[in-house]
Amino acid sequence: MKDIDKRYLLIFTFLLLLPFSISAQLVQGKRIEFEQTSNSEEEHQLFSMGENGVLLFYSKEDFYRRKKTLDFYRYDSTLTEIWQANFVPEEEFLLTRIYQNERFLFVLFKKREKTDIRVLRLDLETGDKTYVEGNLLTNMDIEHFVVLQSKAFIGGKYNERPVVVMFSFFDKTSKVLPELHANHLNINEIDVNAENEKVYVMLKNDRNCQYIIKTYSYEGKALNTLTLGDKQKTPISGKILYTDNGTPLLLGNYAEGCSPLSIGIYMQNLANDSKIQYIDFSDLDNFFSFMAPKKEEKIKAKIRLRKERGKEVKLRNRLLLHDIVPTAEGWIVIAEVFYPEYKAPANNSINNWRGYRIGNDTYNNFRYTHAILCGFDHNGKLLWDNSVSLKDVESSELNPKVQITRQGDFHILAYPNEDLIKTVIVRKDEKVKDLESFDLKTSSETEKITDTDRTSLIAWYGNSFLAYGYQTIRKDNALTNREVFSISKLTYSLKEKEGKQ
Repeated sequence: MKDIDKRYLLIFTFLLLLPFSISAQLVQGKRIEFEQTSNSEEEHQLFSMGENGVLLFYSKEDFYRRKKTLDFYRYDSTLTEIWQANFVPEEEFLLTRIYQNERFLFVLFKKREKTDIRVLRLDLETGDKTYVEGNLLTNMDIEHFVVLQSKAFIGGKYNERPVVVMFSFFDKTSKVLPELHANHLNINEIDVNAENEKVYVMLKNDRNCQYIIKTYSYEGKALNTLTLGDKQKTPISGKILYTDNGTPLLLGNYAEGCSPLSIGIYMQNLANDSKIQYIDFSDLDNFFSFMAPKKEEKIKAKIRLRKERGKEVKLRNRLLLHDIVPTAEGWIVIAEVFYPEYKAPANNSINNWRGYRIGNDTYNNFRYTHAILCGFDHNGKLLWDNSVSLKDVESSELNPKVQITRQGDFHILAYPNEDLIKTVIVRKDEKVKDLESFDLKTSSETEKITDTDRTSLIAWYGNSFLAYGYQTIRKDNALTNREVFSISKLTYSLKEKEGKQ
């Protein structure tokens, strides 16, 4: 009997060790198109509402009448329209910032060269609008805009110093938050928490290489100041997270001194004076796993050798940190490594609308090299890391490219590259299925996409994405092309099966 049990155990163990392959398919579902006109400047933005659908924000300014109109379209999870609303801003008021929370979309307007502001509040459920007038108290340059309950917090600069104005929607009063207006400080981010009714203003001191977190109450009272960093290690960015018991954590990337180049990721408990946790890129197991195996091992061998000789290893990169993704285990940090490209202008060249001069060079675009993923538990402990290649991805605007959804133990990473959507499947620190490409298509077999511009992707709900952007469409035997803005639902399905990978 024991021999039979041993045989079954050996068979079971063998089955567990069998390699598994993943059958994966990205399916394009419903597609929506908006025809573009040549006599207006148009801009579209999507705001995900998860399983509740998506909001399309569409602004259009007529070149001849100089009249701007805003249209809002709410769709459900099948891309079926639920409602639409429109709004015409007052003359001289410029759309400055947009902020979304679970219930509302807030649109901030500021009068040209004045302190007057307007806030449009759009109910995401019904499409109802509320319009509030206010004043900034100072003619500041606006860089940040967040909303906590019935108050807006508007951050920016005045006379090259940081300032944050708290504006109440109820009584239309404004108040400047204290202890901010100082030299050599820049506002990095403003974060709010509805549960504890606190406001976090994160600043960077470029002279002293310090990262400063100032906490304020809902009434605008200064509660606490925490200063991080020194000449050796200085946080560059920070995102506020909360543990299961409500403890706030600060997570971001850090540099050596005042450098803009990141050398790792840090974690700081904001509820106590515990020591900040630094994780160097060189200590990550899979920072170079996006490379070919031989190249990866060659670089890792050099790093090991330097460390054995007692030398410091610092991998300096420009890093674009995403919003942090919550999971059942904790959080996933996603960041993209990039570098700006410049080109020397011709002697008689004229900068186009995307270009600006830096010294004798002209900014061209941003080129992405790879994305890193780090999985943390709810206490901020690093569990695993991974990386994926972003070869050939470039953009005129610096914004997040990689989007992530989850199916079981697998994470599907996808990013746009011109008219293609590229995907990678990972399971924590393991690459399960390498890069694949999927074409975006029109809804008609007689039409095809001939050109794309600013193709973007957002993770939607479940295992679905939304791809959107501007396209040129050609129909068979047609003399002219169509210019459209399109939205397509993409659904990813995975099936695990035995077999060789």
